[in-house]
Amino acid sequence: MRIMFFGDSNTWGYDPETSLRFTNRYTQLIQSELNDDVIIEEGLNGRTLCQNDPYDPDRNGCLDIKRCIKSHLPLDILVIMLGTNDAKRMYNTNAYSLEKGMNALLDKVFDPSLYKKGFDIPKVLIVCPPRMNPSYIKDPKTFANFGKEGFNMIEEAKDHLAEVAKSYGVDFVDTKIMAGDYDGLHLQSKEHKELAEQLIIKIRGMKS
Repeated sequence: MRIMFFGDSNTWGYDPETSLRFTNRYTQLIQSELNDDVIIEEGLNGRTLCQNDPYDPDRNGCLDIKRCIKSHLPLDILVIMLGTNDAKRMYNTNAYSLEKGMNALLDKVFDPSLYKKGFDIPKVLIVCPPRMNPSYIKDPKTFANFGKEGFNMIEEAKDHLAEVAKSYGVDFVDTKIMAGDYDGLHLQSKEHKELAEQLIIKIRGMKS
């Protein structure tokens, strides 16, 4: 099967200690376990569901998802883990913004024009973004970008994203994983391993 992961820096594998890319990021761990499948990584640092980053317009997920789908068709499963960057205070968002943003993104995913050449619409799995680690308050950059409001917004993401999944009839999982304590925002090796383990189980269930 062909499985595409559409996400942000945690899907790209950003290592907050080095600013480089984890080789043992969760997508690579999944590929090692599901070695008969093709794992496609579409992770971009700073990507949002639908917010326009004034410093990098390419980060708007709604403006990029159709291109990514077209590039990698056919797809059997599309895994979406987004929402963290939408909680940055410069966007003036709240938890309902995640619901609206995911709705907008899925409208793009299910656009029939993407599949008019006979490709099947992929199954979709929404993954609730990792919770921020309370240690974020000790990291000046994370605290400035997200603050208490952003932290609370991600804490409330589950119910809003689950509601979207229900309305579209797609799969949803809340892994309950918390980001590492280095910057309070990004997964570290331990969390990548835990995320991979949970998603492998979920994806195997979707394949059966």
